[in-house]
Amino acid sequence: MFTAAIAYLMELALIAWGLLLLGKSDHNENKFQNLAGLILLVGAGLALLCTLYFSMKYMGQGSFEQALLSSVTRA
Repeated sequence: MFTAAIAYLMELALIAWGLLLLGKSDHNENKFQNLAGLILLVGAGLALLCTLYFSMKYMGQGSFEQALLSSVTRA
């Protein structure tokens, strides 16, 4: 769950950065900056949807109820 929260916050930061680039590109008439902002928004939005989907899927399977990693085995 902690990893999903970190991914979610990073994706929100990228969306904010993309919005800032789009806001600044109107003043500078810079097409590359406008394109970079759009790519950031679309990419971060898709990644956000992916993180949300898999987080809900794993939560439904009960993976977040355990504190142990599934790859850890006991001797």
